Amino acid sequence: MDSVGSNDNEEQCLLTDQENRPNYTEPCNRRLNCDKVNTESYLTSADKSNITSLAINDYCDESMRIFTCSSKKNKHNSDGTIYEKAEADPIPSVNIIKGHRRSLSLRHQFEVGYDYLMTEFGHAKEFAGKTVTQATKTVTQATGAVWKVCHFSHLPKWMQDNEFLHTGHRPPLPTFWECIKSIFRLHTETGNIWTHGLGSLLFVGLFIYEFVTISAHKTAIDRLMLTIYFCGIILCLFFSFMFHTFSCYASPKVIKIFSKLDYCGISLQIIGSMTPALYYGFYEDFDMFKLYISFGVVLCIISIAVSMWDKFGEPKYRSFRAMVFLCFGLSNVIPGVHWYIILDSRLLTAYYLFILQGALYVIGSLLYANRIPERLFPGKCDYMFQSHQIFHVLVVLAAFVHLNGINSMAEFRLHHRLNLIADISSSNSSLF
Repeated sequence: MDSVGSNDNEEQCLLTDQENRPNYTEPCNRRLNCDKVNTESYLTSADKSNITSLAINDYCDESMRIFTCSSKKNKHNSDGTIYEKAEADPIPSVNIIKGHRRSLSLRHQFEVGYDYLMTEFGHAKEFAGKTVTQATKTVTQATGAVWKVCHFSHLPKWMQDNEFLHTGHRPPLPTFWECIKSIFRLHTETGNIWTHGLGSLLFVGLFIYEFVTISAHKTAIDRLMLTIYFCGIILCLFFSFMFHTFSCYASPKVIKIFSKLDYCGISLQIIGSMTPALYYGFYEDFDMFKLYISFGVVLCIISIAVSMWDKFGEPKYRSFRAMVFLCFGLSNVIPGVHWYIILDSRLLTAYYLFILQGALYVIGSLLYANRIPERLFPGKCDYMFQSHQIFHVLVVLAAFVHLNGINSMAEFRLHHRLNLIADISSSNSSLF
């Protein structure tokens, strides 16, 4: 009994001693809490515009994780007295804290800036979407259109051309008038319609301007060469405009007719560009001009004949179509090299313009054949910046560059002819 009682007394004494024993980990926690408050005060006063309360909490949590108090317990004697106190882990040095704060500040400055840019981009995108929606509603009310754009999967098989354009497609429309009114609506073909529609009007205006301001010294052949070029490019752009306008007509046969016109226009544009370039390039060697232009006419007839094939316009032959017209255009390389060999150095500018024109055609054809960028960003180029639109823009730019090259060569030949006439006249007058 006495032994039991003594044991109870000893346990009670130990419990009492533990309750009264000071908590040496508490000062450490207080120091860390104090550091947390000081850190918050330091950070907010140093960079209030960029460091958020979340950043401060992240910093303090990281400090608490790395610099926590020691988990060691106080060591006691057998009588309950403490002979070794638990030591807290050292408080981080000032340099470590400053380095941590500096990296934290830079990181969150970047995060805040990125969040700001994304927020502004979202607002701009939302505003643009509302503007387009309102414009579409206005045009719909003005034209009396009742149809809505649809997803690619909802189109009939004969209208499915580019699976990387997900939304914004016109459904099959029952009349030509509905197709014409659709050019004022936003859909996948809007950019294709307007790029070549406005392009054809631009070159009609340039054609009129060239004939109004043409030099009186230019011969009928000069005017003929200019007419051939403008007829080729205007027909190409106009046929393309018609095809993209009526490509939603509710009849596969009608769509094939317009697609064949479109492909024929490309062939006419290529031969129309070749003719004046070859004429002025081999101005003093008419036999070579006839040889190269005959070769070009044969290729034009072949490409038009291939375009009449009903399956030529199907999506699976997209690469084949691009290859046909690209090969036709690159046939100019042979006379181009020949011309460079006999080239007058004063015509180098025109030669470089023709090289630039060819590069624009090649780039546009490759983008069209590989459907870039919509292949890389499916569903992101449904309305703008799709490969066909980029191809259209490059065609217009290339045609304008080619026109400048032709004019440069024509002016050089004109001055050369006038100087030659003047020399002959002066020599004749000196004889008499």
